[in-house]
Amino acid sequence: MYKKVERQALYVWVYSLKWRKKLQRYGTIYYTSPKMKYVMLYVNSSKVPEIRKELNSKNYVKRVSLAHRKELDEHFVLKSKSTEEEN
Repeated sequence: MYKKVERQALYVWVYSLKWRKKLQRYGTIYYTSPKMKYVMLYVNSSKVPEIRKELNSKNYVKRVSLAHRKELDEHFVLKSKSTEEEN
């Protein structure tokens, strides 16, 4: 049976994109921005602190930041016109 693994997105800002291939060993590369020079990397949530610490120690990495998607509420409620008129 398939077991769901929680994943966390990391934004890794690099000095040059030639290091993109080295970042593949830390997780799955989802997106690369050539203009802004960052790589969006998905890693297991349980390993985020260790990977973040290790990436920050690399000389080709400017900074590492977490994606805030997990913190956002993804359950949206549409307001109907009748409820807007009552208020």
